[in-house]
Amino acid sequence: MAESFVGIEVAVIVVTASIVLAGILVGLGRAFGFKRIEMFGLEELMQSIINAAIIGSFAAVVELVGVISSSVVSETCSKGNVIVQLSCSLGNLNDSLFFLMQGMMRLLNIVGYYQDLALDFGAFSVSPFANLSPVSDALSQQLLSTSMIMMLVELNAQIAAFIGQNALALLFPVGLVLRTFFATRKVGGFMIALAIGLYVFYPTFILVFPDPAPDIMNSTALVENFTNNSFYATVPVIDLNSNYAIAGKLDLLSGRCDPADFNISTWVVFENGTNVTYATNVSNTTTICDDWLLSQNLTSNVTANMTTDFSGGLTMILQSDGSSLAKAAVYSVIAPIFSLAVTFVFVRELANILGSEIGLKTLASI
Repeated sequence: MAESFVGIEVAVIVVTASIVLAGILVGLGRAFGFKRIEMFGLEELMQSIINAAIIGSFAAVVELVGVISSSVVSETCSKGNVIVQLSCSLGNLNDSLFFLMQGMMRLLNIVGYYQDLALDFGAFSVSPFANLSPVSDALSQQLLSTSMIMMLVELNAQIAAFIGQNALALLFPVGLVLRTFFATRKVGGFMIALAIGLYVFYPTFILVFPDPAPDIMNSTALVENFTNNSFYATVPVIDLNSNYAIAGKLDLLSGRCDPADFNISTWVVFENGTNVTYATNVSNTTTICDDWLLSQNLTSNVTANMTTDFSGGLTMILQSDGSSLAKAAVYSVIAPIFSLAVTFVFVRELANILGSEIGLKTLASI
C-alpha cells in the first residue's frame, strides 16, 4: 500500500537523512562538550524516530483509515471508503436532478401552451387557463433552483474527487516530510491532520444527512406521468381548424369531461387490415365528450389508466418539486458546511498535537 504513494519515498529519504544528521549533532556535542548541541541533537533524533515510526506504519494507517471510514456509514451507493461512497452518491444525485430538470422543461412548455390558449368569438374571447401564469413563474423558479443545485452538487463532487486523489497520496507524505524539519514541524503536523480530517471526517458527516435522490426520483415520476398523459398533449397544428379540437380539449382540462364518465361501453371497433377506426353505437347515452375522445383515437385502455385533474396535478408537482429541491439544497449546501466545521475542529486539535515537540521533555513530563 505504501509503495503506491510516491511521496513516501521522498519522506523515507528525508527522515533517514534527519536521523543521520541528528546522530552527528549528538556526537559533536559530546565530543566537544556542548550540552546544548547534544540536547538539540537528541530532540531531533526523537522527532526523526517518531516520523520514521509514522512512515513505517503508513500502510497500516491508510488501511485503518479506509476501514474506519467505510464502517462509519452504511454502503448505500458503492462499496469502499466514504470518499468513494460520497462521490457515487453525488453522481446519482446529479443524474436525478438532470432528469427532473428535463421533465420540468417539458412541463413548462405544456403549461405555457395552455396558458396562452384562447377562443375568439368575435365580440369577445375566452382564455380559460390565463391564471396559470403563477404556475409558470413557480416552475421557472424551480427550474433555476435545480440548475443552481446541480452546479453545487458538481462542485462537491469535484472536491470529493480532489480529496480522494490527494489527501493520502500527497498531503499526508508532504506533511511527514515537513514535520521532519524543526522550522516546518507545525506546518507538517497541520498537513497530516488535514489529510486525515479531509479523508475521514469531511465525507462522513456529509453522508450522515439523508440522501435526497429517492425524493427527486419520485418528483420526476410525477412530472413524467403528467407530461406523458395523452389528455394533456398539445393540439397538433393540423387539427386547429377542427370545430371541436380546442373546445374539446378545454372541456377535458377544465373537468367538464371526465374520462371515468366516458360511455366506453358504447364503443365499437372496426378493424380493416392495419387501419383501425372507432365509432359509437347510435345511442342516447353517447355524449359530446365521447365523440371528442373518439376523434382523438384514444382507446378505452388509455382512459382506464389516466385521469384529468390538470390543476390538481400541477399542484402536486409544485409541492413535490419544492420538497425534493429543498432536501437537495440541504445535502449540497448545509451538509458540506456542517461537515467542514466538524473537520476544522478535528484538524485544529490534531495539528496542535502533531505539531508540538514530542521529545524527551514531553516524555519526562508524562
